[in-house]
Amino acid sequence: MNPEVSIIVPVYNAEKNLNTCIESLKNQSFKNIEILLVDDGSTDRSGEICDNYKNLDNRIHVFHKKNGGVSSARNLGIDKSSGKYIMFCDSDDWIESDCIEVLYNKIVKFDSDIIYSGIYREEYFNTEKVKDKVSALSNELYLNINELSGYLEYILNSIESPFLSPCAKLYRTNIIRENKLYFNEKMVCLEDFCFNIQFLKYTNKLYFSKDIKYHYIGIRGKGGIQKRKKNDLTYEISNSYKELNELLSKYERNNSLEQFLVYWFIENYKLVFNKLVYEEKNISVAQRNKILYNLCNNKEFCEFIDKNKDRARLYNMIKTLVDIKLYNLAYLIIKRRIG
Repeated sequence: MNPEVSIIVPVYNAEKNLNTCIESLKNQSFKNIEILLVDDGSTDRSGEICDNYKNLDNRIHVFHKKNGGVSSARNLGIDKSSGKYIMFCDSDDWIESDCIEVLYNKIVKFDSDIIYSGIYREEYFNTEKVKDKVSALSNELYLNINELSGYLEYILNSIESPFLSPCAKLYRTNIIRENKLYFNEKMVCLEDFCFNIQFLKYTNKLYFSKDIKYHYIGIRGKGGIQKRKKNDLTYEISNSYKELNELLSKYERNNSLEQFLVYWFIENYKLVFNKLVYEEKNISVAQRNKILYNLCNNKEFCEFIDKNKDRARLYNMIKTLVDIKLYNLAYLIIKRRIG
């Protein structure tokens, strides 16, 4: 008999917190699950820890692969999963003992294609907890997909970017399979956002639970845009812009939502400039100029600033300077006004 829920855990050099994560999964009150641990070429004891748990619980399956990034690990998990629903859990995080039971009962009761839940965020610096934050809706929310645009701003403001992570959710597996949905392995950021937006294109019913059962563990200095190995983030930002516009093109967009989305993408395109400044000592002037050229000739970026001339005046100025090859002046403005 196939499990009802497949829990996919991408694992890379996570030996410090991996036991806590796996223990929280295997001790769920809802027992009809499978746990897929995808070891993405770890160089510490993570792979050994995974194998040890596989020998203790026949619901645990382990896959060892060459390092390819978190998206490739999640994609392998999707291919190997057999449950009716899929949940993603990061190897640093953990879930409460009734997490699957609570979310499963609600997604079945309301016949939803996806259920979102709140997240308890814990951030640490040098082993000391520096921040606690609860990210959740105050009330339960059941939506037909054609109602989403009317609530999108409220959702984005209440749950800290629910579409930016695949965690703390149950997805209906057959939607993923039938539409061949995978994480984009070319992207080094916002790949989760694009996956979630693509999933919504094929969704009829959504449920937002006020339950907070997922614990996110963040280590300051470990992640963040500065740690991404790729210097040009134009593709990532523009791809997310394109996906969201495709989703919302079939809905009526009120002025409030339009303004919110403009702000959201101004902040995201800023990541391209922030990355340039952060990597100033590690890239040549020629490389920096090429990144600016690619951005200012990117179809989605040009479309965005053309549609939002008043709100994106600074970006328009930078594009004008790049178009006439005044790269140094453009970069000086970026350093003083953005970076």
